[in-house]
Amino acid sequence: MSVSVTRRTQIVGVVGDVRRDMEGHHYAEKCSVFGIREEELAAFHRHNLVTRPREFNPSRDRYQVLSSPFYAMKILAEEFGYGVDVCPIDGTKETSISLIGYF
Repeated sequence: MSVSVTRRTQIVGVVGDVRRDMEGHHYAEKCSVFGIREEELAAFHRHNLVTRPREFNPSRDRYQVLSSPFYAMKILAEEFGYGVDVCPIDGTKETSISLIGYF
């Protein structure tokens, strides 16, 4: 009997700023994405999302993406095969941290 081993080759962190204005109204307009490659930054731009900084630099570890963390993770999952391994890691009540892995 052979055992299949899946090795993780890339991990990306997504940190979302979530605020609540009124009862039941939650807003997550931006997130920070850590550890992405140039192709993944380009995918955000193809979806008309604004990133800061806009240009890829391999020495940068974080990019701010003006979208909800859910939408940023959805783009990475659909275009690059990332899966949500643990969602979310507890942060403060204003922050949600998720790690997504590429298998």
